Amino acid sequence: MSETATQIPTDDTQPMLPAVKRFISQLRDLHANQPDESVRWSEAAERLQELLADPEVKAHARNWPTSPAKLGLEGKHANLIFYQDPDYGFVINGLIKKPAAKTTIHDHGKSWTLYGVLDGTESVLRFRRTDGGSPGDLPKRAEVEATETVHVGEGHVDCIAPWEIHAEYNDDNATSTAVIVRSQKSGTFIQNIFYQKDNSVEQYHGPEQIPYNFG
Repeated sequence: MSETATQIPTDDTQPMLPAVKRFISQLRDLHANQPDESVRWSEAAERLQELLADPEVKAHARNWPTSPAKLGLEGKHANLIFYQDPDYGFVINGLIKKPAAKTTIHDHGKSWTLYGVLDGTESVLRFRRTDGGSPGDLPKRAEVEATETVHVGEGHVDCIAPWEIHAEYNDDNATSTAVIVRSQKSGTFIQNIFYQKDNSVEQYHGPEQIPYNFG
């Protein structure tokens, strides 16, 4: 397979599950017909919930690779990438998190993101800056504090607007699997990682993308 994500398959060389094809078609329709981004991604979150409930999608995810280790969320992790739209740029990713795994406190830069829990349970933490900084900043230092913790499970979709600060923590005894939809591919924008221990901030281009067929 090439190192770029697959487009909608036109033959049997790159199979894709029917539910995934339908989801892609729905997202393309939303991009073509809904100019309001907040409404577009809110409606896309509903379509993602339908995808997460599909039995074939659930079965497919049981075979997603956990090697190399970075796919299991160790250090600066990687995502599987199933699809990148040739016209609108949105991508579909997969993420596997091991028991007790914790993401960094981070934002997704200028990207809209849908984070859908396909299997397992975890906690979503939301943060806000207390140093007067503004969304869109790329600071060297920033102070953040937690504002909310929500325990989520299978079928939950979190709609994350650009620059929203958050983290996800796995339960101690459960692996979780997620389908992630981003408005653009990681690596094409800068995002922040916030370190509370010393209030430093690091900028990076997001998870490494590892191509994998969703079919």
